[in-house]
Amino acid sequence: MLKRFLVAAFAVLAFAPLPAPAAPEVPAPAALVAQMNRAVRDLDYQGSFVYERDGRIDALRIFHAAGPIERERLVSVSGPRSEVIRSGPTVTCLPASERGVLLAGSSNTRLLPLVPRLQGRALQHYALRDAGTDRVAGYPARVVEVVPRDAWRYGYRLWIEDGARLLLRSAVIDARQRTLEQFMFVALEIGAAPRESDLAPVGETGLVASPDEESLRHARWRVAEVPPGFFLARLQRPAKAPDGAEHQVYSDGIANVSVYIEPAEAAAPPDRDLARGVISLHAQTREGWRVTAVGDVPRATVARMAGSVEAIPAPR
Repeated sequence: MLKRFLVAAFAVLAFAPLPAPAAPEVPAPAALVAQMNRAVRDLDYQGSFVYERDGRIDALRIFHAAGPIERERLVSVSGPRSEVIRSGPTVTCLPASERGVLLAGSSNTRLLPLVPRLQGRALQHYALRDAGTDRVAGYPARVVEVVPRDAWRYGYRLWIEDGARLLLRSAVIDARQRTLEQFMFVALEIGAAPRESDLAPVGETGLVASPDEESLRHARWRVAEVPPGFFLARLQRPAKAPDGAEHQVYSDGIANVSVYIEPAEAAAPPDRDLARGVISLHAQTREGWRVTAVGDVPRATVARMAGSVEAIPAPR
């Protein structure tokens, strides 16, 4: 009897389903984003991506070499040929037509576009959410939503590779959940170090992009209504600009707004308020001065900042 019972028991155990293996622990969104920022900087990679903005799509190829001095090269694949080469902080641009994609408007010297640097004080003004999984360029990805806590800035949706944590796709999202701009890899080799020839410019000599401005110690103007979280990051004066002209750069760590103050011409142009993709601009003339605010923020943000510029009273 006992023998028959043991045989039956072993038969049941033999066909019983095995416990499912424990699922790998998924890092919190904040940890994923921190790993993504390191991967963009510290990994070798090369690939092709599409960049969509203002209703057009451009194809580009990027080569990135990590090391003590980061080196990378961005080449247009569609439209007029253009190249951007970076070695550390030095960026060299080969001539391009007006349709060339040189990723204007970004203060980020890295050539991969739409990479938000979510760290420090910036995290106070954005919430990070796990949005599940997807696949981009053949790689499995975790999707993280970067949601602004107010209406003064845009959000992001990030597709982060599941192993090396490289950013595979990024989209800028407005308050109505519309995609304003995005990039997406269509072919990518992670860990593939570029050859020296991949990082060298082809053809004519390029133009080194250097700011034609000088730093100022004291501001003559101030933005009275700076949106919460934005701080004065740089104070400059355009070279050869008339007295009183200033260029102030405000940032929340991710979004950036440049405010230009300069004497108005005798026949001042009309006020302007426009948005193209993620870039918004507001310009107005007041009391003999032309104030222009432009940045990767909603139109209401640049309008508020430009409209509140005022002169700082001279010390007595």
